[in-house]
Amino acid sequence: MKNKILNIKGFLVISLITIILILILKFISNEKVLQEESSEAFLVETEKIILIDNEPEYLFYGNIVAQNQVDVISQLPGKIIKISPKVLSNDYFEKGEKIFELDSFNYKQELIKKKSELEELRNELKSKNMIFSELEKQQILSKKNYDRKTKLVGDIVTKKNLEDAATELSINNAKVLDVKSNIQTILSNIKVAESQVKLAQRNLTDSVYRAPFSGKLDNSFIEVGVEVSTGRILGKLLNTLDLSVQFFVGESIYTHLSNILGKDAQVFWKKSNFKKNYSAKVFYIDSAVNKERAGLNIKAKLEEISKNDPIKPGVFVEVVIQGVTIQESFLVDENSIYEDKFIYILEGNKAVRTKINVEGFAKEKVIITGNKLNNKKIIVTRINDLNLFKKIISKN
Repeated sequence: MKNKILNIKGFLVISLITIILILILKFISNEKVLQEESSEAFLVETEKIILIDNEPEYLFYGNIVAQNQVDVISQLPGKIIKISPKVLSNDYFEKGEKIFELDSFNYKQELIKKKSELEELRNELKSKNMIFSELEKQQILSKKNYDRKTKLVGDIVTKKNLEDAATELSINNAKVLDVKSNIQTILSNIKVAESQVKLAQRNLTDSVYRAPFSGKLDNSFIEVGVEVSTGRILGKLLNTLDLSVQFFVGESIYTHLSNILGKDAQVFWKKSNFKKNYSAKVFYIDSAVNKERAGLNIKAKLEEISKNDPIKPGVFVEVVIQGVTIQESFLVDENSIYEDKFIYILEGNKAVRTKINVEGFAKEKVIITGNKLNNKKIIVTRINDLNLFKKIISKN
């Protein structure tokens, strides 16, 4: 009985080993078949085409320019005796803040002199007005005396008395006219003197140069001890918080942008370690096409710039503007397009060459359109002519 049980156990073990061997052989056989099939087929990646509206992006190159900029010009001759510390550190000036100061001694003396001359004229005018007032009284009395003697001539008034009265009236009239003329001259001189005082006051004020608007200095020649002449350019003040980008658009591309005035733009300063991307809005377009360059100059105002942003006029940037929307279109990698007019669509296990239209670029891809593309599978793996004859299988 014991031997019989051992024989049954041995049989079961042999059967189990046999079944395991059969399964291993079957697995190896299936693996070999799969390898043979995969060696004959070409595996590709595909992407389902979903047609949507896309806006093409146009790339331009331009330079940053300041909206407000002015030459720093000395209005007066003189020596620079003081400068703001911001001149040396190139910090931001607020509107009205002092940039530099000339030696004002001579201008102060000139103002004192002109004020003194004006005061003398005003005092002289007061004296002449008092004299004029007295002379008018004498004139009135002389006129009354003459009129009275005219009525009494021949009775108690002789002709000589009348003549004396007429002479006195004539002398008083002449004195009144003379003083009146002097007063008019003094009034004219006062106006001139007032203008000279204003000029002297302005010169004294101009001896301190203040920022006409907020900004930073550029190309400064301002130093303590430098002798300057009237009209000398000492640098340039730039409003670095109010910047725009100026760029050129070819006539052929301009027609694709449609209503560019007021359009949003993206500005890229690739060399910056502070900030690389800025938003802007187009506010200026040339009124006529430049015949020599066949295009237009365009300006876009940058977003508000922070005081510590290093971007400044002259910086070279890239400008991206979106064009007219392309309806029922699809974005693909340039690598998936052949001869600029074909793509491959996966139908069954075959690659079908399909004609497309390239409409533009967006998001570093190509915008394409074509007939009956929606929901089809585009082959995004680059394939060659030899692979076209193989069985094509999608990985995804």
